[in-house]
Amino acid sequence: MSGQPYGFSLRGIKHILTSWLVRAVAWSVRRMPGSWLRGLSRLIAALLVFFTPRRQVIAEQNIRQALGEGISDQRVREIRRKCVRNLTRAMLTMLRLPAMSREEIIERVSAKGWEHLEAALARGKGVLVITAHLGNWELLGARIAAQGYPVVVVARDAAHTATAGVVNLARESTGIRVIAREDVRAMLRALRANAILGILPDQHVAEGGIVADFMGRPAMTATGPANLGARTGCAVVPAFCCYDPDGSTQIEILPPLDLVDSGDREHDLITNTQLINDAIGDYIRKYPDQWLWLHRRWKVNANGADE
Repeated sequence: MSGQPYGFSLRGIKHILTSWLVRAVAWSVRRMPGSWLRGLSRLIAALLVFFTPRRQVIAEQNIRQALGEGISDQRVREIRRKCVRNLTRAMLTMLRLPAMSREEIIERVSAKGWEHLEAALARGKGVLVITAHLGNWELLGARIAAQGYPVVVVARDAAHTATAGVVNLARESTGIRVIAREDVRAMLRALRANAILGILPDQHVAEGGIVADFMGRPAMTATGPANLGARTGCAVVPAFCCYDPDGSTQIEILPPLDLVDSGDREHDLITNTQLINDAIGDYIRKYPDQWLWLHRRWKVNANGADE
């Protein structure tokens, strides 16, 4: 007997078990009282910390290097713990979306800055909403869609097909349309139809990006948002959904970025990508314990070489 059938069988069993687990968690979260979610997120966060020690080290390194070497060890650990807790809370809330009505989403998430979005839409060229893996980013799109705006989001599917299906079904339950990050044509169609296109360009890109400053350090950064802005003339609007100290959730829609259009395409791409990075970095500094520090955002040096 060869080892291949066993290996294939083991992967198959793992896939089936993961599918069952993801669907069971989603089913349970949609039926449990909302007041239980915070306690469950703390439990899952504790398990995540225990089973991902390497990610915890990466998070603490990122925090120290991005927020300054003078930050205390106690503060670094506090930010890292809250970051993990925030991640699990955001994911559980996302899984619960199919059980939430439009009215419940509006009541739960306050918002300010609608005038910026409305003015941008009035131009008729679509709106590119820039956000980050900060606070409860899944509720951001849901809240805008609940207000009656057409929303399309760019998302990278989870590696596990069952997980991807459950996640995208939850997102689309609020009226959002999900498209793949490779589907540039769909992005252009959405903007030309004067829809709101949401993108989260705060993570490392393996290819197709440029090295730009992100919170004081060089980082490979996606140029897609700046390119879309140049090609369509759409407004590029930063917006974020974060938790206030009292535990309430609020989205803030900021004024559109003042993108440059000098006629020098390469220069404008670099400048506008930096503007987007700066807008995201400013908000991360405002809510440092709500960003996804577990990700290896800074993988390159100033020359673009891997560190």
